[in-house]
Amino acid sequence: MASFYLAEVEQFLHESPEFLLARLATSYAGDGYTSQYTEQTLTWQRDLEHLQKTLRSCVARTPDANRWGVVLEFEVPRKARRIDVVLLVRDVIVIIEAKTSDLSSAARQQVDTYLLLLHYFHKASANRRIVPVLVSAQGSMPDLVALSQRELYPQMPFHWIAPVMTCSWEHLAPLLLEIERHAEGQLAVEEWERSPYFPVPSIIEAALALKSGLSVGAVAQSEASEHEIESVRQTIQDYMNLAREQKHHAICFLTGVPGSGKTLVGLGLAHASENRDNPIHFMSGNGPLVMVLQHLFTQESMRQGVRAHEAKEHARTLIENVHIFARAYTDQDKGAPSNHAIIFDEAQRAWNRAQNLKKFKRDYSEPEMLLSIMERHEDWSFVVALIGGGQEINDGEAGLEEWGRALGDSKKRWTIYASPEVLTGGPSTAEQKLFTDSNADLSVVTHEHLHLRTSNRSHRAETLATWVNHVVEGDAVAASKLEVSKRFPLFLTRSLTKMREHLHAQRRGETRYGLVGSSGAARLRSEGLEPSSSFHAEYPWEHWYLAPSTDVRSSYRCEVFATEFEIQGLELDWIGLCWGGDMIWSGGEWRLRTLRHGPMSKWTEVKSPDKRKYRKNAYRVLLTRARQGMVIYVPEGSSDDATNVPEDFDRTAGFLMDCGVLPLDEVAPPQKEELIELGSFFE
Repeated sequence: MASFYLAEVEQFLHESPEFLLARLATSYAGDGYTSQYTEQTLTWQRDLEHLQKTLRSCVARTPDANRWGVVLEFEVPRKARRIDVVLLVRDVIVIIEAKTSDLSSAARQQVDTYLLLLHYFHKASANRRIVPVLVSAQGSMPDLVALSQRELYPQMPFHWIAPVMTCSWEHLAPLLLEIERHAEGQLAVEEWERSPYFPVPSIIEAALALKSGLSVGAVAQSEASEHEIESVRQTIQDYMNLAREQKHHAICFLTGVPGSGKTLVGLGLAHASENRDNPIHFMSGNGPLVMVLQHLFTQESMRQGVRAHEAKEHARTLIENVHIFARAYTDQDKGAPSNHAIIFDEAQRAWNRAQNLKKFKRDYSEPEMLLSIMERHEDWSFVVALIGGGQEINDGEAGLEEWGRALGDSKKRWTIYASPEVLTGGPSTAEQKLFTDSNADLSVVTHEHLHLRTSNRSHRAETLATWVNHVVEGDAVAASKLEVSKRFPLFLTRSLTKMREHLHAQRRGETRYGLVGSSGAARLRSEGLEPSSSFHAEYPWEHWYLAPSTDVRSSYRCEVFATEFEIQGLELDWIGLCWGGDMIWSGGEWRLRTLRHGPMSKWTEVKSPDKRKYRKNAYRVLLTRARQGMVIYVPEGSSDDATNVPEDFDRTAGFLMDCGVLPLDEVAPPQKEELIELGSFFE
C-alpha cells in the first residue's frame, strides 16, 4: 500500500498542520498531480484542523484513543482512488470522506465501493467491522440506530459493513467514542496499512484493465491465483514462441474449474505487449459475451475521443465471434488468415459435423474447420483452446473428443500441449478425454500448469463449484458437508418479491445483481418472467450487463432473466436464480423435463442422454455465476395448474436446503446493540 501518512493518534496530534499539509502536497506532486497544491491546500488545511480537534476531544474522554491508528490518503489499488482518512478505532475500521457540500447518492456510492473493496480484498479488513462516514458542514447528528444494526449472518458483507453515515465535524467525536465503546483490541496501524490487497476482478473489469495495458499478473491479484494465472499465461506464451521459432503448428488445451480464470488467461495473451507484432485474436462462440465486451471496448474508446465507427471496428479486432471468423475464411477468403494465432474460448462448445451441416451446409465439424484454416499458414500457427467442464448446454456442441478426432485426421502434424486432465478425463472436462483411442502417432506434451485448480469468481467460496457439482448430481450429503453457506451467502425463498427486495438491498457501491433462469423454465411466464427464446435472442444484453440502474434494460431492474446462454462466460456480483419446472427433485433424483404445448400442456421426461446432460449443465452454469452471493427462488406452484404442481417445488426447495442453502424467509432482522445518547457527550 502507499498511503501519504500513517501514525497513532498520539503522534498525529503532535504534528503541525503545516507539516501534514506539506507532506500531502509533496506526495501528490510525486504522483504527478502538480496542480493539487493550489486546488486542495485550503481544503486539506481545514480538514486536518477539524480532524485534530476531533481526536483531541476523544483523547480527553478516553486516553486509549491515543493508540488509535490514523491513515491519510489510503490508496485503493487499481481504482486510481484514495480514501481521505482511515481511523482504526481499536479493531473497527472507520472510513472518513470529507466533503465540502456533496452528500449526494454518488458520494455515498463512492464510499460504499471503498468499503466492499476493503471487506473482500484487503486481508487485514476481512471480518472486521467497517464504518463509513461522510463528514460535511451540512451534516447533522448521525443515526446511531443504523450504526448498531447488523446483518445476522457473518457471511453477509453487511454483517461487517455499517450503512454510510453523515455527520458534521462537531458530531464526529461522539460518534467515534460510541464506536469505540463496542470495539475490542487494537489494530496496529502499520500492519493494517501494509496488509496484502488481493482484488478479484470481474471478467468485464479484467477486460478493461488488460485493454488499458495492465499485465495479467497485475489484474489477477487474488491471493490464490495471481502466481497461478501468470505462470499459466507464460507457459502458453513460451509454447507459442517455440512454434513461431521452430516453424510448426501447435495447439494448447487449457482446463480449469468454473471461475478459475481461463478467459482471463486468454485475454491476457491477446493483450500482452509482447504479442503486438504477432497479434493473437481472441474468439468465442458465445454471442452475448462477444456482444458485451465489444460494446464495452467501443464505449471505452469513445470516452477517449475515438470516433464511434472507428471504436466499433477496433472493438471487433479485440474480440471476435468465432462463427463469423469461420464463415469469412470458409465462404469468402480461401487464403491464410491475417493472424498466426487464435484463442478459442469455451472450445468444447464448438459445433459438431451435424450442427455445422444444419446451420451452414458444411459437412465437417468446427474443430476440423478451424484447424484446416490455420493450416493454410505454411510456416507456423498456434491455437489456444480454453476448455470448461460441464459447460456444454446446447445441441451440436462437439465436446473435447471432437478436437481429438480432428487432430488425428489432420494432414498436418500438430504438436499438442495439454493438461493431464485433457488426456485422462476429470471434473474440469466433465470426464471427457481428448482421445478415445490410441494417440501414439501424435506429439503430445502434458504440463500441470495447463490446469487452473482454484475458482476465484465467488469471493471466499473456493469450493462453490464442487458444491454445485454435488447439487446437480443429486448428492445432498456431500453438498451439505462442504458448508459453503458459512462463507458464501446462499439463500432460498418461495417469494419472487422477497428475492427482488433482497437483491435491491445489496445495491451498494458498484455491486451489480440480476435474475437468471433456465431456458427450459417455460412456466416462469406464470410468474411474469418471459422465457421465450425469440424474446431472449432480441434482447440488448450489453445494456443488461453494463447499463446503470436508471436504465430499464439493465439487470438491476430484475425484470428480465438471463438464461444459461446469456450468462455463460459472464457473471454478476449477486444472482437471483429463478428455479423452473424443467429440473425438479423427485425425492431420489432429478426429474429433467421439457414442456409440451397443446390443448393439455404438460411436462414430459427428457430421455436423450445428451439432452439430459444439457439440462443439468444449464443449472450448473446458472449456479456458478455469482461473485458475492446468491438467492434461489423456488415458486410455490399452484394446485390449479398441472404444469406448476406445488409438491414438485416443495420437494425441490427441501432438497436445496438439505444441500446447505439457508432459508431467506427466516433471516432474523438486524441485531441491535445497546446505545448511549449522543447528548450525554455534550453534558
